[in-house]
Amino acid sequence: MAGSMTRLLSGFRTGSPGSPVRAHAPSSVAARAGRLGRVLPAVLAVALTCVVASCSSDDPTSDDAAASSARPTRTAASPTVSHPPKATSASPTPTLPTPADGTNRQACADGTCEIRVTKPVTVPLPARFGLGQLQVATVDDGTVTMVVTLTQSEFSSDGGCGDTNFTGPSADSPGFGSITCHSGEKVTLNKMSLTVVGVLDHAAVLRIRSAK
Repeated sequence: MAGSMTRLLSGFRTGSPGSPVRAHAPSSVAARAGRLGRVLPAVLAVALTCVVASCSSDDPTSDDAAASSARPTRTAASPTVSHPPKATSASPTPTLPTPADGTNRQACADGTCEIRVTKPVTVPLPARFGLGQLQVATVDDGTVTMVVTLTQSEFSSDGGCGDTNFTGPSADSPGFGSITCHSGEKVTLNKMSLTVVGVLDHAAVLRIRSAK
């Protein structure tokens, strides 16, 4: 920049250093002044451009802005919320209903009872039912197997309990009926109504009533 200005100003000198300056004609001086007036604004514009470019390249703010824009954006991770497992309610343990007469088999002698049986037993029945004794043979696997003696030559059944078979009577032996009932099933034999209220493991609750 200084060299350019020196060369421009040297155009006003006509001799070597130490030589006297010769006077120029007015027209020559005016022409040189005109040229200087045209060149000087251009030189100043170039110098200003260089200064601005130098300031821009040295501006740390612009570098920080560029670096900030190039830096990846991080998002805050949402906290993970853990929930304790829900408590599951235990299934109720199945139980048999409490029979009205407990294990007292003799309560059935009048034709009305509700008893609990757990093994082979004999249950007495009234003569009006037209039946002999009721024998409980097995209580197992959700079923009760029973055998009832027939005291008459004629008998009737409503076919309840799904598995009821009769044999006899014969000339030398009375007839009998074999009954297998599941929990909740009911059968009517002659004038007796027999309901298996429930069966659980090796226990059963039987209800005996007069048939209607």
